[in-house]
Amino acid sequence: MGALAILTHLDPTRGIFTGVCPSRNGRAALIGQMIYPAGERSARISFLLPADGLEHPNLADLLEAMSETAGGWGAFHLLIEVEEHSPALDAIRENGFSVYAWQTNWQFLTRPESLFSELWQPASATDENAVRSLYQLLVPPLVQSAEPIPLQPGLRLVYHQGHELVAYADAVFGPQGIYLQPVIHPAVENLDEVLGGLLARQPLQPQRPVYIAARSYQAWLEPSLHRLQGRASSRRALLVRHLAVAQRAALLARQSGRELYNPEVTVPLVQHSTIHDN
Repeated sequence: MGALAILTHLDPTRGIFTGVCPSRNGRAALIGQMIYPAGERSARISFLLPADGLEHPNLADLLEAMSETAGGWGAFHLLIEVEEHSPALDAIRENGFSVYAWQTNWQFLTRPESLFSELWQPASATDENAVRSLYQLLVPPLVQSAEPIPLQPGLRLVYHQGHELVAYADAVFGPQGIYLQPVIHPAVENLDEVLGGLLARQPLQPQRPVYIAARSYQAWLEPSLHRLQGRASSRRALLVRHLAVAQRAALLARQSGRELYNPEVTVPLVQHSTIHDN
């Protein structure tokens, strides 16, 4: 009898799910974690370990538990990134996930000097409509359905060519580096200088590299990133599992059990549950 042990932690602002499939028949334990920031449309699987051990017989149970939990929290999609040549890619696809884009991350350990850095400015409220229009124009519908434009990004920089907004970049700052997700119109002039200006705009801190994500629908950025002496990662598949059905099922389950159990939503909650194989 194998078992899937699940640990979930809930708080008012973020959901964290960690699942462990115990070692079985000589196979290493399978561990996965999912994060869902409250109010977002998508939850994200942050890791599955070991990456070369996803032949574990309980992988489908673990992914299903993540999907049901994410849907119950209000997520419409469950996302995961997998390296292109990883054996995990086929295993994930076989469990209800589909590729919606490919991505290469370019790492920069130094910042170039650029006169274009001051042309990248923090987005203002007056830029919102132009940013949304650029997103809808350049980002394929398949990607838009999986990753709607963030309503409240941590930091968004915009670039104007003349009086027209032709590029924006969402930035995420973390202890291991700065991650930039640019969306740039192909009609932009002086692309090398524009990307160099985006890099130069970032704070220079030792041991804190900058990463620029080049999506498959923005692959024409890559020659410029190479000329700027970036180091490319292996290509990664971006996969999505749509959860609308799971979310409706979770809602019905909550409604049917409301009279039996009504937790105080402002109190952190830790739950343990076990799913056994038949």
